[in-house]
Amino acid sequence: MLGAIIGDIVGSRWEFNPTNNHWFELLSDRNSFTDDTICTVAVADALLKGRDYGESLHEWCRKYPRPMGGYGGRFAQWVKSDNPKPYGSFGNGSAMRVSPIGFWFEDDNDILEHARRSAACTHDHEEGIRGAQTVALTIHHALALRKEILRGEEGMNQLMAYATGFSNYNIDIRKEDVENRFDETCQGTVPVALWIISQSYGFEDAIRRAVSLGADADTLGAIVGGMAEAIWGIPMELRSPAEAYLPEDMLQVINDFYQSEHNHYVRLGKRRTTQFIQKYIDFFENEFGRTRESFYRFFDDSEFSHECWALGFDMDCGSSFSETYGLEAWNEPDPLKACIDKVGDIQVIGNALFSKWRYYNHWESPSQADEKTKEWFLLLLHRMKDLSRL
Repeated sequence: MLGAIIGDIVGSRWEFNPTNNHWFELLSDRNSFTDDTICTVAVADALLKGRDYGESLHEWCRKYPRPMGGYGGRFAQWVKSDNPKPYGSFGNGSAMRVSPIGFWFEDDNDILEHARRSAACTHDHEEGIRGAQTVALTIHHALALRKEILRGEEGMNQLMAYATGFSNYNIDIRKEDVENRFDETCQGTVPVALWIISQSYGFEDAIRRAVSLGADADTLGAIVGGMAEAIWGIPMELRSPAEAYLPEDMLQVINDFYQSEHNHYVRLGKRRTTQFIQKYIDFFENEFGRTRESFYRFFDDSEFSHECWALGFDMDCGSSFSETYGLEAWNEPDPLKACIDKVGDIQVIGNALFSKWRYYNHWESPSQADEKTKEWFLLLLHRMKDLSRL
């Protein structure tokens, strides 16, 4: 969901001033949220409150009547109406706002039904509904396949086979056929978004590919961003700067969405985190350090990094940890032991574990790992286990 909002904000500057420069400036004082963000927040708010999607969309859009870029003509009339009715649209507006539904529900049938409802209050044409359902289902299945996708090409092929099998969209696309082509329809946008995801290797790369295509930059960025979040998570260096563009009421909905126990994404993340913690506590207590080969096996094998990526941890060189708890605690177990009870953020712990693994994997030889390394990892893993029970 937040990935869609970030894609919208990044793309907002380029909607009517397109760029084909892949290395464009991501965020500036010329960026803002658009109708895509407002509608995405409205769908999330409807899920949190059990409200009708149309009522929530109507209320939120009236609350923000003049977003950057405005509202499309027929949708603007729908917002202004005191008795709004669907108007047969197959525009990409149904697909750009649907991402919360892909994260929220666990069952495919629920996702299909709620994606249909979220679209049909305005975009009740079959193409408008198909576009929304395809995006929501792709997000849901991307969450399930996240680890397989991060391991290699086969996982992505599996995801795209599912998305195209459901939608019957053709994503055998040549860049020259879609570059600088402004298409506001679902059938002209969602296949392109799927194609971009299939070509990308990370969240930021996917957003850059979407925006620099020179098409409907903010909406394509939003659709791609929601799917990219489900696969790669959101880098910390993009999350906070993007959130700074949002008003407090939107931030509250976003926070509530990612905290809700009714959210399948939240429940799934907790289950996977619990499994990750116990797996590596067992490994460090029972295997790591028994032989020199165990050091090499852990730091040379990419399994740990794939699992960290899949849980949304960032390889940030330990900065989020050391800036809060100090370099000594980052480097040695004794200073870490002294402050371990103050460590209170699972995300920061995960970032630290991932970054320490990378340090030995890339910068330092695994032969330098020793019993202190083992103690350091176990201190943080046990602290993570304690926090996960709260």
